[in-house]
Amino acid sequence: MQTAEERIAAAMAIIRAAGGRSTSARGAVVRMLAGAAHLSAAEVHARLAAGGAQFDLSTVHRILTALTGLGVVHAIPVAGVVTYGMADLPHHHTVCRGCGAVRQLSPQAVAAVIAAATADGTFTTDAEGRDGGVVVYGT
Repeated sequence: MQTAEERIAAAMAIIRAAGGRSTSARGAVVRMLAGAAHLSAAEVHARLAAGGAQFDLSTVHRILTALTGLGVVHAIPVAGVVTYGMADLPHHHTVCRGCGAVRQLSPQAVAAVIAAATADGTFTTDAEGRDGGVVVYGT
């Protein structure tokens, strides 16, 4: 299992490999998400501001959008708000439409879903084993 610092370093390496700059704002957002569950852009911004960072909410939104595009974080809509989490460790979610609670699905449940999705041979998951995530909505 990687340490938080190793996860952060790996995320920043992905950003640099894609031609992005390792700015203090990007680093702060990655550090925040590496040490937290899923957070909305407003929650990331508020926590950074509470720690003394002075980044605009629009900057946080742009960073999260860029990090999602690079596969560093993933986005999950919860009760009309998009939440973000690190995408480096495969994990899958259930989301309650009533209260917005997000929980992780067990690896066994995910294996069953992936087996069903790939059973007829017309669909395959990511060759690296990162299947892109499973999100199940309900109550």
